[in-house]
Amino acid sequence: MEEKKVLIDRVGEKHSEYVEEMKSQEDFFFDQIENIQKAMEEKEAEFAELLQEERAKFEKLLQEERAKFEKLLQEERAKARHCDGGSGTTENRRLRKEQAQHFINCHVVVEEFKAERDELIKAHEKKKVELQKELDAALTALMEKHRPDTFQASSS
Repeated sequence: MEEKKVLIDRVGEKHSEYVEEMKSQEDFFFDQIENIQKAMEEKEAEFAELLQEERAKFEKLLQEERAKFEKLLQEERAKARHCDGGSGTTENRRLRKEQAQHFINCHVVVEEFKAERDELIKAHEKKKVELQKELDAALTALMEKHRPDTFQASSS
């Protein structure tokens, strides 16, 4: 009878030790999850800030290029207006006609510019998506690296 009581006490002690160990591992696990979540939030904030900076740079560059392009168009329009004279030699009229045709063809250049600009914007967005995927993969790998071992009680 005394042996049973000692055995029951030992089993109770072992059970308490296992519960304490499981609680300790649970606390460790939740601490690791919290640390990983904080790290993810920090990286996401850094990424968002970097993305915002890059967007601002891109927009500024785009505005500068638009301004240059618009200035070139205005210069071409001024040239076309200046050359629009009623009289002159047939050679002058032919040159004016060619210049006017060139100015008309500038519309095609504008459309090409817009198409290339749209392609650049799409490529930029694609890179952004790829960066997000890389971040997600890295964070997943980090979580796998720091995942605690599972507790397994011995069956004896």
